[in-house]
Amino acid sequence: MSSEPILVVDDDADDREFIMDAWKELNYPNHLIFFRNGEEVLNYLNADDTSPFLIICDVNLPKMNGFQLKEKLLKQSSTRYKTIPFVFWSSEVSNSQKQKAYDLGVNGIFLKQDNLEGLKKVLTDILTYWENSKVPD
Repeated sequence: MSSEPILVVDDDADDREFIMDAWKELNYPNHLIFFRNGEEVLNYLNADDTSPFLIICDVNLPKMNGFQLKEKLLKQSSTRYKTIPFVFWSSEVSNSQKQKAYDLGVNGIFLKQDNLEGLKKVLTDILTYWENSKVPD
């Protein structure tokens, strides 16, 4: 499995802690880097040459929501932003949000889980898919 970091964009401190707890139990080699909004992610990506393995992003965020972040990444001239797998996760997702997400080319939408076992399963499903998927360098 790739050892590049996974960017997690979520403004809810409880959700971030919940993810960290699940991640410790799953014991994947990737370092999780947390952001509270899309602006922080863009600043990180523009300042660092490392391409993350994956971006997991909440839909509803302050300052710049998940849709706006994905739109900005698509407009960047660097193709490396276009090859980073990008998935949304949210407590709930409307049909119009699903449509908008796939119009923007997201690689999946997952619902947040309210228990540790459910969260570990969702994270494992996402990572198993992307560790076996082939994307351009």
